[in-house]
Amino acid sequence: MPTLRPRLAVWPTAVAPMVLATLMAGPGPALAAPKPEDLLKGTMIISDRPLPTRWTNASAYAAQLRSMNRGSIFYDKKTGKAQVYYGAFFAQPVNDVQVNFVIYDITSGYAAKVKKGSWEAFMGRKGERVLFNSVELDKEDLEMNRKYLFAIESNHRIIAKGEVILRGEAPRYSGKVEFTEEEARAR
Repeated sequence: MPTLRPRLAVWPTAVAPMVLATLMAGPGPALAAPKPEDLLKGTMIISDRPLPTRWTNASAYAAQLRSMNRGSIFYDKKTGKAQVYYGAFFAQPVNDVQVNFVIYDITSGYAAKVKKGSWEAFMGRKGERVLFNSVELDKEDLEMNRKYLFAIESNHRIIAKGEVILRGEAPRYSGKVEFTEEEARAR
C-alpha cells in the first residue's frame, strides 16, 4: 500500500527562495512607512498648547497629537479669550495656497450647524497636506459652553475637521443689591 506524502512539505522549499529574496530587497513602495498626514487624514487636532511639528516616528507622532487633542478649551477668566492651536491633516494635496478656517456652532446637532465665522489661512506652498496654525478666540464672538465644529475648507468643501466645546464661567450674581447713600435717601 502506497504511503501518502503531504504536498505541504514541498511548498515551503519552493516558496522559500522567493520570500527570502523579497525580504532581502528591503521595503518597497507597498511597505513604505506611513506619513502623519496618512494616519490623521481628514482630522483637525485642536489644543490649548502649541503642537509639535517635527517627529522621528509617524505612528508615535500621530499618537502624541491625538493625546494633545482637546474636547474642551476654556476661555481665560480675566481676558475672556482663548488661544487655540490646531493642526489640520488632509487626505489629498491641496491644490491652492489659500484655504479657509471656518467655525460652525453644532450645539443643536451637525445637521443644524450655523456658521459663526470664517478666516483665510495660508499654506506654505501649493500641494501640501498639513497646516499648523493658531487663532485667538473671544467669548464676545463665540459663546461659551457651546459645541463648535472647526473646519478647513477648500473650494467650499470640508477637507479637515475637529469638534470642541468652548467653556467658560458665566458671571455669578449673589442676588444681593447694595445701594449708595444717595440712592437710599432717594427712596
